[in-house]
Amino acid sequence: MFKFPSLKADVNLFSHLTVKDQMFFAKTLATLTGAGLPLEKALIGIRNQTTSKPLRKILLTILVDIAGGEFLSSSLKKFPKDFSTLFINLVKIGEKTGTLTESLGQVAAHLEKTRELIGKIRAAMLYPIIIGIGTLATAGYLILVLLPQLLPLFKSLNVNLPWSTRIVLGTSAFIQDYKWLLLVAILATGIVCAFLLRLPRLREPIQRSLLRLPVVGPIIANVHLTQTANIVGTLHKAGITIVDALKIAAQTSTNLVYQRDLFAMASAIEDGGTIAQYLSRHRTHFPAIATQMIGVGEESGKLDESWIFVSSYAERELDDSTKALTTILEPLLLLFVGAFVGFIAISIITPIYQLTGGVGQ
Repeated sequence: MFKFPSLKADVNLFSHLTVKDQMFFAKTLATLTGAGLPLEKALIGIRNQTTSKPLRKILLTILVDIAGGEFLSSSLKKFPKDFSTLFINLVKIGEKTGTLTESLGQVAAHLEKTRELIGKIRAAMLYPIIIGIGTLATAGYLILVLLPQLLPLFKSLNVNLPWSTRIVLGTSAFIQDYKWLLLVAILATGIVCAFLLRLPRLREPIQRSLLRLPVVGPIIANVHLTQTANIVGTLHKAGITIVDALKIAAQTSTNLVYQRDLFAMASAIEDGGTIAQYLSRHRTHFPAIATQMIGVGEESGKLDESWIFVSSYAERELDDSTKALTTILEPLLLLFVGAFVGFIAISIITPIYQLTGGVGQ
């Protein structure tokens, strides 16, 4: 019924689902299958409901695969950029155990938590970004528009220009003369940095250094700990072994430092050790409470609950850290903007004041 093989290449090239799309897919499919609707009809219903073009294209391919006898998890594997390893493995577990609806509910809950986490990070960064854009816009107007108009006046003045005015005028003239070269240099630098950051040999030391920073480090650590602990807890609760859960969480993580730690934990368990023993020897990236709670979970047989508790703890710490950072940044940014604008204003006003003072005498 849904045989459109020519569309599969388009899906792989151009479809990129947002977290919102993935959450809608998981939550709606869980609701429809939970109501007793067959999988194929549920997928058709979702395709008719969604307004997301990438999701509609992906669902078309999935329907073709389901009609051909494939499992849903096998079809999802064809879209690694759209569905995470966690998503696919939970669906696979649900298919094997006959609890697909529950597994999809767990996926939806994890995606909801991820979306909330992204929202918190964006909210924390919104104020600095707005201030930064405003500062750059002000600087651009003063240097590229206002100062070039005043430059002939300052050159005609028979006064010794202050050092601040000479600095501002020199900067303005330099940017005016080499603006295109500077733009190309900035873009080239950005491209080179983006390329270098993709290299694991450079990215891991940078990520490790960022984790050691006083204020930013704890925020980055809590972001990754929240995601990692939630993934491990969710997978283990669904019936996946703790070793496989740690490996899947490592594959999902974007931080190479945490990737290395998670793979090392999995290896430690395979060698007969425990996670708590590993964490007690590597306290840098995991707080002491994580070691204690995971140790309790290993002893009591409730390791999934311990990981989920660690995730909730790290999320609360993240909230406190982002609020503290915002509280610190607000006055600092205002002082910086005020000093910057004030410096330029004084540089412009001072020679004019000297001229008017000389005429008055």
